[in-house]
Amino acid sequence: MESDSDSDASHVSSTPPRAQNPNANPKPRSPKPKPKKPKSRKHKLDPNPPPRPPSPDPNPPFPSPNFSILNGLTVKRIQTQPNPITSSSFSSIFKSRGLDFDPSHFEKDSNFPSTSSKNDEKIHNNKPKKAQPNFIASSSLPPEELKRYKCSSEGNFVRLNINGYGRRYSFKKGNRKFSSKFKRFRRRFVKRSEVGEEKDGDGDDEFWMESRKLDSEVEKVLEEVRREVSDNNLKGLLKVVYGYDSFREGQIEAIKKVINGESTMLVLPTGAGKSLCYQLPALILPGVTLVVSPLVALMIDQLRRLPSVIPGALLSSSQTTEEASETLHRLHEGNIKVLFVSPERFLNPEFTSMFGDSLSVSLVVIDEAHCISEWSHNFRPSFLRLRASLLRLKLNVQCFLAMTATATNRTLHDIMHALEIPESNLIQACKIRENLQHFVTLSGNRLKDLLLLMKSSTVVNLRSIIIYCKFQAEADMVSKYLCDNNIHAKGYHSGMLAKTRSRIQELFCSNKLRVVVATVAFGMGLDKSDVEAVIHYSLPESLEEYIQKTGRAGRDGRLSYCHLFVDTDTYYKLRSLSYSDGVDEYAINKLLSHIFSNDDELPGTICSLIKESASQKFDMKEEVILTILTQLELGDVQYIHLVPQVNVTCSVYFHKTPPALLSDKEPLVAVILRKSEIKNGHYVFNLPTLANDTAATTTGVLRHLQDLKSLGEITYDLKDPAFCFVLVKKPDDVFFLTTKLAKWLSEVESCKVQKLDEMFNVASFAVKECKRIDGCSETMHTPCIRRNISDYFSRDDNASCNNLSSRLPKSSRFMRADIKVFLQSNSHAKFTPRAVARIMHGIPSPAFPSTVWSKCHFWGRYMEIDFPIVMEAAAVELMDFVKKGNT
Repeated sequence: MESDSDSDASHVSSTPPRAQNPNANPKPRSPKPKPKKPKSRKHKLDPNPPPRPPSPDPNPPFPSPNFSILNGLTVKRIQTQPNPITSSSFSSIFKSRGLDFDPSHFEKDSNFPSTSSKNDEKIHNNKPKKAQPNFIASSSLPPEELKRYKCSSEGNFVRLNINGYGRRYSFKKGNRKFSSKFKRFRRRFVKRSEVGEEKDGDGDDEFWMESRKLDSEVEKVLEEVRREVSDNNLKGLLKVVYGYDSFREGQIEAIKKVINGESTMLVLPTGAGKSLCYQLPALILPGVTLVVSPLVALMIDQLRRLPSVIPGALLSSSQTTEEASETLHRLHEGNIKVLFVSPERFLNPEFTSMFGDSLSVSLVVIDEAHCISEWSHNFRPSFLRLRASLLRLKLNVQCFLAMTATATNRTLHDIMHALEIPESNLIQACKIRENLQHFVTLSGNRLKDLLLLMKSSTVVNLRSIIIYCKFQAEADMVSKYLCDNNIHAKGYHSGMLAKTRSRIQELFCSNKLRVVVATVAFGMGLDKSDVEAVIHYSLPESLEEYIQKTGRAGRDGRLSYCHLFVDTDTYYKLRSLSYSDGVDEYAINKLLSHIFSNDDELPGTICSLIKESASQKFDMKEEVILTILTQLELGDVQYIHLVPQVNVTCSVYFHKTPPALLSDKEPLVAVILRKSEIKNGHYVFNLPTLANDTAATTTGVLRHLQDLKSLGEITYDLKDPAFCFVLVKKPDDVFFLTTKLAKWLSEVESCKVQKLDEMFNVASFAVKECKRIDGCSETMHTPCIRRNISDYFSRDDNASCNNLSSRLPKSSRFMRADIKVFLQSNSHAKFTPRAVARIMHGIPSPAFPSTVWSKCHFWGRYMEIDFPIVMEAAAVELMDFVKKGNT
């Protein structure tokens, strides 16, 4: 589960594009040439052809005063008395550009439309507002405005090659191609070392002088902060870099602790400015700041929102080798202050070995830190290796900043224990913003109720609405239903092409699309402050997820609308799916026996598990296998050491030199000939096996193959993605280890189910048990929802106040009989109790996919019965089935 390659969110900048600014100076575009018309045959036969048109005037009249494309135009000096009313709004522009321009000249020319004084007054009074994160400073702005705007622009370009759509982000509109913001950044800022050099044309001298003045001011403020980390000095730096006058709640406390080298746990609501708490320290601290993020989309968004005075970059598996090498080169040269990586990057010893005396790390930031805890709502096994002891050993770093928007006390304890953060360094703010109104509706027909809600007086005039669904097919169905009822909406989910997702997010962020119907894939990295409504068509799987999604509304501080539809069918379905990741002791024992059963494999041997085949063989999801492997590495006893995942089946083709002759010069080729199987003229071998025979690593073997390829000797193909690991120690008792892992995974599964129960409990209380007092009304339940959420996060443990599993039907008198009939009719298959229970609940698994087993008559029949009860009944029937000799 490589989270850095699983980009569920859009790759388009999440900041909405700026409106047209009359003071902007975009590069002028020449008019599109008109297609030549074919000459009429009549002209060829005419003895008196029409006269040739006169040659173009070398000094044609000045074009129409389109003030949005003033930059770069050559303006002839006009000796006309200027009109103070019309020219005052542009005087500052042309004084800074070194040009003479008199708009009143065009008012006298009948060939050009006159400009009204109202428009001039509007332009004259158009004061620059607070800069958007993507704002690029313009030389036409007054010097005092440049100080703030230039630093809040983005000077960090993301080079990726995702889905083969090219390395630079651009989109076309008609025949115009808009380049990435990096190009505009380079056009304006070039290199820092060239700021003092002389520039030609366009009157940009004043701009470069202001840029140099700005850099000196930032350095001056930085020196003051480094000399004394006081509130006033930090506010001065905030003003120069971001243009803000004050910090938000919790920000300045976290920044001061990090600058002083104290590891900190920061819990702030979604959109409360957590990123600023590492951006300013990164500018102040001497070394590199590493930011660990679970998704590429988050990395791209955070990188693009870095101020230009903080050079940043990212490393991800979506980059080409050349792009990654370029980033590492910049890192070694000291041209990067903030580097975004995924947790899987720490599996690569070449990456961690870079950091030492010459390249120091001052701070490690763990974004979405709740992923560290197995008791959180979004546990990621790769985050388990983010422990203070391992990070200190590999990176020689002493300070950590963990950030999240939602975490229970149990999750916070796990995070702070893993990163060795003292309790005194916990900074926590209110999780629910006061400007959000919460509505809950018990629905029997969600589609119909959603349409009524969208056309109601409460929602009909709201703009920028997000409707969240659980499943991709559900998102497509809801968006089509709304479009069929004259509500323009588009679906968004990870099953779409990245190009399509990018376009939809771009339309939404620019307010050209009002409604997006999305799965959880939409919202990560979304920086849109004016979302006015978040509607949950499907029940969220936890209160943490509910808070994160609703937190995407009302970031501008205005009153916003959150609506939740509740129906029991969706709850039963989601509760069944909560058991989809579970495994039993039989499957775990089978996996461990496969890993450790070969006596010929000694410690130090490189082993692999091909993902697809292992997942089907052990009936486990790939994420679950990775979780077990991570526990084998990071548990109380280290049994294996995980190495980067690679494609392990290699096919080599020889071209220039015959293999036998080449093997005399290349020992690797000799091993390939000895260990390969010849298929259709090429040599096929297992990469870890070859690495073991040559006493090399898989990375070393791949590098050697690449060298032979560059010489023209071979070409090769790789397939079969696999988990790779090195054996460290074999367990003394495999059965004891199996029981221990099964118990741990069962507790994680129960925690996930309990979180869903808590969410349903809060929603059902609002619609069924709320007394409609203390501010609650018909569907508006803001007070009781806030109270129940506050109680949930304030508990010392996560014991549910109401055991919802006790409300589920205990059994059915036909269930045992149906299981018996099912086993008899499918005697050819090998079932476990969990496999039978999954089919009865309608849950697909790698060994029993829905494409095959959903056609079964019993598929999903007992979804409303608690899963453990169904599994117990299946175990009893399986034992009877075996006793009767049916296997």
